[in-house]
This record gives sequence, C-alpha cells and structure tokens, in this order.
Amino acid sequence: MTIKFLVLVITVSIAAHNSSGVILDRGDTLRLGDSLTENQTLISKNGTFALGFFSPKGTNNWYIGIWYTLISQKATVWVANRENRVRNMPGVLRFSENGHLRLFDGKGRSVWSTAVGQKGSRAIITDSGNFIMMDTYKSAIVRESFAHPTDTWLPGMKMWKGMTITSWKNTLDPASGLFSFRMDMSPGKTQMIMFYNNTVPYWSSGECSGNSCTKVPELQVKKKVLASSVRLSPSRIYIAFGISPIDHTLTGRFVLDENGELQLYFRMDDGRWSMRWSTHRGQCSDYEICGTYGLCNANDVCSSVQGFTPYNGSRGWWSSGCSRRRPLQCSATEGTTDGFFEAKNQYLTEKEALIINNEPTQQGCQNACLNNCSCTAFGLAISDQPVWGQSVFIRLASSELRHSTSERRNKSSRLTILLSAAAFFFVVSALLLTTFILWKRRRLVKKNVEEEVPMSLKKFSYKELRIATENFKHKLGSGAFGSVFKGTLPDNTIVAVKRLEGSTQVEKQFRAEIITTGRIQHVNLIRLWGSA
Repeated sequence: MTIKFLVLVITVSIAAHNSSGVILDRGDTLRLGDSLTENQTLISKNGTFALGFFSPKGTNNWYIGIWYTLISQKATVWVANRENRVRNMPGVLRFSENGHLRLFDGKGRSVWSTAVGQKGSRAIITDSGNFIMMDTYKSAIVRESFAHPTDTWLPGMKMWKGMTITSWKNTLDPASGLFSFRMDMSPGKTQMIMFYNNTVPYWSSGECSGNSCTKVPELQVKKKVLASSVRLSPSRIYIAFGISPIDHTLTGRFVLDENGELQLYFRMDDGRWSMRWSTHRGQCSDYEICGTYGLCNANDVCSSVQGFTPYNGSRGWWSSGCSRRRPLQCSATEGTTDGFFEAKNQYLTEKEALIINNEPTQQGCQNACLNNCSCTAFGLAISDQPVWGQSVFIRLASSELRHSTSERRNKSSRLTILLSAAAFFFVVSALLLTTFILWKRRRLVKKNVEEEVPMSLKKFSYKELRIATENFKHKLGSGAFGSVFKGTLPDNTIVAVKRLEGSTQVEKQFRAEIITTGRIQHVNLIRLWGSA
C-alpha cells in the first residue's frame, strides 16, 4: 500500500471563537461555585493552553474544549462534550458546590458533567494541556482530561491499556468518528494499533520498548525528534512520548484525523503547524477506500477483485464496494467446486471473510472454507499478528474461474496477434521510411548540385551528345572519372565530350569539376560549353 507521503490534505480540527466581545481570562483555576461563560477562558500559567467555549467555524454548535493559545493556526486538542453539543447559547460551565463540573445550555439543561464519584474542590488547566480536578481534602487528582482523550495525543500524556484516542466525525463535528487508536489489549503486548469501527485493525506500530517501536524506527529518540517511553507497573502498562530534550522550544502533538491517519505535527517559528510524520502511505492506506471487494493499486486507483463488479455498475464511487458476477455454488459436485483467487497485500474484514483458525497450511484453510457455505475468503495469519497487508484468498464460483481462465487466454491470444501486427507494421514502416529518406537525400543532392551549376552552361540531352559524337565513335583518350570523345555540334562547333564512368561518389566529384571549370574563363583554357 501507499508512500505516499500522501499528503493527504490534512484537515486539522480547527476551533474558532464565534462569540462577540472580549474574551476574559479567568486565570488557570475554577473553584467551587465558579462559572465559565462564553466570553471567558482559563489560561495555563505558561500561556500555552486555553480552556473555554468554542464553535467550529460555520456551525452553531458549541463545545467546551482545550486549544493552543500561542499558535496562529488554533488547534483543538480536547473536547469535553464531544457527543452532546450545545445548541442554545449562552452556555455555562459551572463548578457546583457539591464538587461536580457541569455544562448547561442557554435553557438551563444539563449537557455534560463529570462522573458521580468524581468530586473535587479545584479544576486547573495545566501547562501540559491537562485539565485536572483536585480532591477536596488530599489534593490528589480525581479526574483529568488526559485520561479521557479525544483525537489528540499530547506530550506527557500516558496511554494506558484501555485508553482510546478516537477521530472526529468530520472537521466540523468532534463527535466520535470511525477510527480509533489504542494499545494492544493482549497480555504483555505493547504495540499501538489503529482500528476501523473499533474492531478491525489496519495499522500497527510494532512492539514498543525503551525509546522505540519496531515498525516506526523513524520516531526513535536517536533521530532527535521524539523521546518515547514504555513503562511497566505491577498491573498496568502505558506508553508516553515527549519532545527530545535537545530542543526545548519544540511543540508537538499526534492527531488521529477523520480519515484514519495518525499524524505528528510540530509548531514552526512563524506560528504555523507543520506535519512531520504520518501513517498515510497514499490513498490505498485509507481503510476501505475502494469498498468491499475493491482493490487499490500502486497508483491509488480502485478496481474490482476478479469475479466482481462495482455496485450499480458505477466506477466513479467505490465506497459501496463490489458485488459478485456469478453466485457461489457451495457444492462439492465434480466440475462445479468453487475455487479461490489470491489478492495480494490486502486485509480481511468481518464483511467479507470467515477467518479459519487452527489450520496450519493454505490447503487446510482452503478445504475448511469450501466446507463452510458462509466462508467467502480466507487469509493466512502470520504468528499472532493482525491479518493485514497479506494475501487474501477470495472464493469464486468455478464458472467464474473458467471464464477468467478463458478470458486470460483470449487476452493472451489477442495480445500476441496485436504484438505481431505491431511488429510487422513497424518493420514495413521502417523500410518505407528508410527508402523515402534515401530518395529524398538523392533528390536534394541533385537539386543542390544543379543549382550550383553556372546558369550560362547549356544543358544537353544524352541523345544530342550521342548524335554529336556519332555514338561515341572517335575516342580522344581517358581522364579522371571517364573517357573523352570528339564531337561536332549542329552549328559545326567541334567539342570534346567526357562521358562519366563510375559510382555516385564519382558523379559528385565530376559535377564539382564541372562547376569549377565552368566558372573559369581564360584564353589558354578550353571553354566549358555545357553538361548533361
């Protein structure tokens, strides 16, 4: 699938205030009885993060969120009420006297609140972008936004097993989207996996330990970009990352976008965000971009799996997938047994395959699939890794396989005929072209020479010269390029006629001699009278 550092125009979750009036800074803390309204924000002590109301540009929906304050391209990193927008403003975030945070809309209806057992006395936006509630008596953290992430992974945020980052639904709606990112829940596993629909894996970081993950070595600390870490506790494992200490001025964040791609952004000196790394490898890396039974090639172009055709015959819209041209037989009758087509570098989904367990060989999987009418494809899982990027064997009706074989033979035969015809046409064309070029060159040479012959010379025909020399009867001698004969013109002028004998090269030299001699006028030289 594809490098391409496609770029996927990355549409970052941008938050913009649509409120009127001045935004009032309430410091970094809310205490019991305090409220936060539309025109108020909490600002972390270092001024990096703000918490308050925001509305995605172009909508009338409002949310409580956290965003960067010192960057021109404002990016929201956390949303409290992502599933329950505030439609009626002015809304208010209130820290009630009983220690709960609650969000109300303009009509006083509760939209969001902290859990019943989570009570605190202070709520603080920290310098790392974490919104924490502190215990009333022990000053311990009873709730934090880092433990309830949305689509962003910030430096210092610990990804514990069981925590999930989920993409926005789209750029205007922070509700949970189709893609998620979490640690492998298998015992002892430390790889990070991305899922479609929360169940189908489509990307893995590989096992992580120390400061690196096996499948993303470019993010190792030795590259002076990130310092990742894996930590073990008696009962829990977490993964965190931080900016490399070699450059304390860097600000970075991971974002899982609405297309299912994980990207790493850094803040530039001019205040803009720059994407420095992504899991995106071209359109084909987007999950189900070509739909069920659709294939994506190296040029990011969708096509149907052998034996399938796009639904409704449409080739412009692939997300609905493809349907079979011929139904499965689900029969062991000789000559009608279904077969399999191997689609390389694909992955299995619950829509199109029954993954068969405990079969050590391809033949074993094939037999087991043929004995199960609901099995439409199978794949060979390597070790205990999720099945993606491997070969998928798709079940086809025997008639489809025969048709495909015949079609391939016909295509091969047609290709042979076409190649033979093309070769014949090429040879004939080359010969004709060569003949034409040689003829053209001879004409051009003759024309050029004739144009160089002095216009004062008379042009004689061969018949005239044959009569004048009595059919070349009286030979006077031999010279360069030929023999010289005595002749008498009709006006009784006696002449010497030189007849050319030799090749084309000799003709060129002879004509050059004529040109030179014709231009010379001297009393001691015989005058050149003409040529043929």
